[in-house]
Amino acid sequence: MHRLIVMTDSETIDVAELPPSMRFSVSTTTGLNRSLADVELEYIRNVLASVSGNKTKAAEILGIDRKTLRDKLKDIKPE
Repeated sequence: MHRLIVMTDSETIDVAELPPSMRFSVSTTTGLNRSLADVELEYIRNVLASVSGNKTKAAEILGIDRKTLRDKLKDIKPE
């Protein structure tokens, strides 16, 4: 970083001028700024929608017990 500051002629440094290891940023469009719990609940909603709300089939797809699915559904706020 020090070298970058010394070597630049401009008053500002653009992202393109940074070393590749410093260019990473969490994009809000990729969902990487969401909690694991939020991602899990969205996935559960999607699976349930894909099986028309059949909780037995959804639990099977998710690889969890139907009771576990029921417990997780308690955390889901209605959309």
